Amino acid sequence: MTDRLWRRYLGLGALAALGYFAFPTLPAKLIFWPLIGWSSAVAIVIGIRRHRPAGAAAWWLLAAGVTTFIVGDNLFTLRANIQHADTFPSYVDLVYLAMYPLLIAGLVVLVRRRSDRRDRASVLDAAIVTAGVGLVSWIFLIVPYVRAADLTLAERLVSIAYPLGDVALLAIVLRLAMGTGRRPPAFWLLAGGTAALLVSDALYGYLNLAGVWKEHNIVDVGWTVFYLGWGAAALHPSMQALSQPTAPSGRNRGRRLVLVGATALVPPTVLFAQQLTGTVADASIIALTSVVIFALVLIRIAGLAREGADARNEARFQTLFEHASDAILVVDSTGVIRYETPSTHRVFGRDPQELHGKELREFLQRSETEQLDTMLLNAVPLTTIEWRVLQPDGQWRDLEVLVADMRADHDVNGLVLTMRDITDRKQLEAELRRRALHDSLTGLPNRALLLDRVAQALLRGERGDATTAVLFIDLDDFKVVNDGLGHTSGDALLIAVAERLRLSLRPGDTVARLGGDEFVMLVENANAGDIDRVADRLMDTFRAPFRLGSEEVTVGASVGIGLARVGDDAPEDLVRNADLAMYVAKRKGKGRCERFVPQMHEEMSRRLEIVNELRGAIERREIFVAYQPIVSVSDGRVLGAEALARWTHRRLGVVSPRDFIPVAESAGLVIPLGELVMAEACRQTQQWKEAGLVSDDFYVSVNLSARHVQAASVIDDVAAALASSGLAPSALVVEMTETALIDELNP
Repeated sequence: MTDRLWRRYLGLGALAALGYFAFPTLPAKLIFWPLIGWSSAVAIVIGIRRHRPAGAAAWWLLAAGVTTFIVGDNLFTLRANIQHADTFPSYVDLVYLAMYPLLIAGLVVLVRRRSDRRDRASVLDAAIVTAGVGLVSWIFLIVPYVRAADLTLAERLVSIAYPLGDVALLAIVLRLAMGTGRRPPAFWLLAGGTAALLVSDALYGYLNLAGVWKEHNIVDVGWTVFYLGWGAAALHPSMQALSQPTAPSGRNRGRRLVLVGATALVPPTVLFAQQLTGTVADASIIALTSVVIFALVLIRIAGLAREGADARNEARFQTLFEHASDAILVVDSTGVIRYETPSTHRVFGRDPQELHGKELREFLQRSETEQLDTMLLNAVPLTTIEWRVLQPDGQWRDLEVLVADMRADHDVNGLVLTMRDITDRKQLEAELRRRALHDSLTGLPNRALLLDRVAQALLRGERGDATTAVLFIDLDDFKVVNDGLGHTSGDALLIAVAERLRLSLRPGDTVARLGGDEFVMLVENANAGDIDRVADRLMDTFRAPFRLGSEEVTVGASVGIGLARVGDDAPEDLVRNADLAMYVAKRKGKGRCERFVPQMHEEMSRRLEIVNELRGAIERREIFVAYQPIVSVSDGRVLGAEALARWTHRRLGVVSPRDFIPVAESAGLVIPLGELVMAEACRQTQQWKEAGLVSDDFYVSVNLSARHVQAASVIDDVAAALASSGLAPSALVVEMTETALIDELNP
């Protein structure tokens, strides 16, 4: 489908172009021309989103340039045909001229991503051709405006800016075209569209100078091809390849040289043409251009000579260094170094002369000298091994060594050791392994390493009578510190907590950070008394304030303890049990320690079940509202009613509000629950009023959670409930308990 999209676009664009030329000027300019231009900009955007090229910035710049061009066209049509304004220059010219930097910037990004920046040959070839074309543009399109005495300075500058912009655009396109690598179909669509644009611009400038320019003529074909070509280039799947680096290639070099040679003939041809007309008016610029082209051609020839010399040198030394990596040693059958390349200095830290004639064993570890002796006594296939070599400063460097046994070759007669220093890579691998198992902020073990150590502790515990325990630690009110003092202080607090926990460990125990403000302590080989003492010491750890810069912060912790049961607990289960116990400690008032009991798991399972069922009950509107009358003590008159949420589950039976309201709070369901109760209470109250069952001043009171009251949608929710029921605003009272507000403000 993607491969056919660009063809369909070209087909539809051709139909729009036929419509443009078939209709009179004004309808064509107002309908078909915007359709052609804007479709190009849209097509480029679609191509970017479909193909997601690596150099997307280049294509976005091209899309911006095309958009600027069509905006200029639309504004020109508006001024010329609707407003009948013909002042020049105008703001429309500024829009048109803004196209050039955008298009040039996009093409420059493509060139930089696609081509080797050291490809001086392509730069020179593009510069030579640009100089020749620039000379023609100068004589026929720029000089007439420079010499026009009837033009103001602004008119001259704007008139000159157009052909100069075209020449600059041509230079970048030539650089892209003359670069190395394969040229996919998207390249030819882009290049063809650019060529059509430049030809039409040149014809427009020439006809405008001659005073015979008219809108809606054959010159518009070039601009149409530009729009459609660039849009199709972006839609073509090969547009991805235009922003990818390309390998150097010698293809098309002969054609480029022919083009460069032909360009060198442009200045004398122009001079000859002017002489035939009887007026040589631009001899100076022609001579200057000839000098520039001649100099560039000389530099190009020197580059060709240098490339030839480099190719010969490369062929000369290719055999010698075909196995080379960073350093090469040749070791004879006794282990003595007989040949070394200059690059061995980077590997051994010694001058090559110091190595020559020495035994390689002097620089290796004992195990590696044994490996070397084995290779010297036996035939060795081509193999890669890792060694460590001793540096003069006593440090060891890691090497990757490619061993080639060339003792049968009389010209070599030894083991060829191609060595590459991999010390940095080995250190990076070690660091990556450490980071994979440790928390980046505190340096403590992370979840993966903790679970591994818990698993090992459980295996050891099966062979003895000692108990393995996990203490799950969650900081109390950490969010207050993090939000109040900033994330930097929050991180400093976590680091300080980690250090205190590390100091409170017994030998052999482990403390880990799971993430956020959650820590876990693994206690091995302990009895009940040991675990209680560890827990007490842990709680004492948080009694002293933490120093964070100039601030002192006191923070508590809730701790859950999970004890391993022989043959029954997996590492994940033990950590989960401790987590459940910590959650219970939080609910009981924080700053305390709780042991896990099986009932905690049952309670949590019931809460999860209630959460799942409650979500469905709210969606199915199974929650009903009970009403508790509000009676005047003085005269016994019913003033209103309080709306109360009630839930009768088809399987669980009557679920107490004490069970499902806190669950709704913690699960984020309290807002939709409040919306349902408020809407139903308003609807019922309005029905009572309309039926005459209550007085006109009767009101209904609805309790909303603190979280709902603080939500941005609370006003809209109240307004929606009143609007859908028709109840007067004075008949609705929204309440929130003080305890709910306090709980919300102190999580």
